[in-house]
Amino acid sequence: MDETATDRQTAEAAGLLQNRNREIGNLLLSERAVPYVSILVALLAFRREHELEPLHDDLYAAVRAGLGGDDYEPDLFNQDTGQLLKWNLITARLEKERLRGYKDTRRRKFRYRLTDDSTAFLLWLEARRRDDLEPNDTDTRDLLSELIGTLRETVRLFNKTGAETLDYETARGVFYRLARMGALTDSVSQALGDFHARLLVFASGNYDAATARAILAELERFLKQFLNRIHTLRTEISPEISKLRQARLTARWQACLERMEEESRATSHLMRTRLPPPERTLADLAAFYAAEGTLETLCTRVNTAALQVWRKLYTHLRELERRSHRLEDLRARVAEMARLPADTVPAAYLRSLLAPARMVGDMHFWDENEKALPPQPRWDRHRLREETVLWLAEKPRGEKGAPTQSLEETRLRALEDWMTRHGLAPTPDAVRRVSQGDFSAFEDFPRLIELARSGLLGRGQRLAKLGFALDPTPDAVRVEAERHTLDFTDLIVRASPKTPPKS
Repeated sequence: MDETATDRQTAEAAGLLQNRNREIGNLLLSERAVPYVSILVALLAFRREHELEPLHDDLYAAVRAGLGGDDYEPDLFNQDTGQLLKWNLITARLEKERLRGYKDTRRRKFRYRLTDDSTAFLLWLEARRRDDLEPNDTDTRDLLSELIGTLRETVRLFNKTGAETLDYETARGVFYRLARMGALTDSVSQALGDFHARLLVFASGNYDAATARAILAELERFLKQFLNRIHTLRTEISPEISKLRQARLTARWQACLERMEEESRATSHLMRTRLPPPERTLADLAAFYAAEGTLETLCTRVNTAALQVWRKLYTHLRELERRSHRLEDLRARVAEMARLPADTVPAAYLRSLLAPARMVGDMHFWDENEKALPPQPRWDRHRLREETVLWLAEKPRGEKGAPTQSLEETRLRALEDWMTRHGLAPTPDAVRRVSQGDFSAFEDFPRLIELARSGLLGRGQRLAKLGFALDPTPDAVRVEAERHTLDFTDLIVRASPKTPPKS
């Protein structure tokens, strides 16, 4: 991981901790965690009854019965609330109307209130408790069906309302549905991620035969229905998102955004309103539900994990069945031996039972006291040495006395012969245009390209070895051969002094 990604992760982690009360960790680790949480739960119950700041006496009466009755004395309650105040998990406010004088120090005049972090933490604890008692997984198919309905309803709102007649209520409904689309997409991603993690847990567990058969049956049903239905719903979602991204709706989206921004500025102190950019939100939705988007990637991971679980459970089930068959055979044999007379010794059966522990075919004698001779290395003294086989045939030798010709010289010679055959070899008194050559086959086109490369690249040194040179012209020409054409700028071939080859 590069340094930039590490810094970005560190910044994200610091952002998660920013403005959060870290004393919540002390709440869980404290020895008096139960009384502390009981007080917070009682405050949450008052909050749900629209009593945001209960009095000291009312709060003590609410938690006293659950924490031991008479054993939970007011002084102990004062200590618990004092500790919660130090951790800033609750706040206290003095009710001045209940004061009787400047010497009044009774705690009954205080009102307590939950902080935002404490409320969020209690809601998380309740959600985890409900999940432990009544586990309920969100079905991705229901989320996608709701998303389709939300998309179609938004399209209908835009179709029956113009940009000029669009009011605040319609704009608020449109943005609510837009935010709902993003929330449903986040829920779909989280549900598939949790399901993938649960499948990986299945793959790492051990099960008996009955549980393994039940899970295998559920996986078979899952692979046939769950992923196929998600694929069908995804194909319905993508066209609906495309409808909302049409250019004709841009003015209506802008009008909705202006109405919502106007209302947000008018109630900035009372309502906390988040207005996501419609274009970016719809683009993210389109990328998520595209043919090869994030949803397809998540479904592929789930499918791979399901197949992994299926393979492991199938192998585990076969092994359990094999072991159970061996145990059944042994139990049947033991029962058969138990029915034999008391003086009968099943020597043959015991010998065959213990046979795998003995090496009967060992040629060397050994017992518990004398060790056998170790095996001797093989003797290769009389092995015949074979000649090496040459798989490549020898190249034919040239004529005696002929000079050695390099591969480059051979290619240049072939190029010169081709130019002569097709009328491109100039004379000292006349030049030739490349377009005037006689071309009849497609193989002439690579030769033309080789001629241009030899005469233009590298200052034409390669073509100069043949005594030729190329001059480009501004004329665009076309050459035809065997129903093929080649367009290029015409070239003039002229004679030039030969360049001697390098030694």
